[in-house]
Amino acid sequence: MKLQDDLSQAEDDLRQAETDLAAAKKLEEAAARKIETAIHDIRKAEEHRPDAHHVAVEIATTSGFYPKEHADRLPITQPVVQELERAAKAFELTDTTGWVASVDKRMIDPRLSYAQNRLEGCVVIDWGPAEGGGGV
Repeated sequence: MKLQDDLSQAEDDLRQAETDLAAAKKLEEAAARKIETAIHDIRKAEEHRPDAHHVAVEIATTSGFYPKEHADRLPITQPVVQELERAAKAFELTDTTGWVASVDKRMIDPRLSYAQNRLEGCVVIDWGPAEGGGGV
């Protein structure tokens, strides 16, 4: 009878181990999905972060902020005017003649790159008419 009891116990232990293994596999699959999601989220967030070769840029205009959801990550060698042109197009600005660009109340030259304007990190460019007024 002892042998039969040992065999029965071993079979019960095996069934429990198989159940535990199946549950562990489901947990492992769920963890793998969470890791994939986290890696995707990190990469997406890093797309918009500045580094030694990029700046994170937002344009503040009388029509609002461009881009709307997050700063654009741009090469420091890119002329500022390129992002201003994209903002003008997004806001359907018809005449930006005479508009000025500044960062922290310091005038910048849009024809120059971010690096040449001594801009780095996260930058908000105030862009609008020199003496107030509209531009739409």
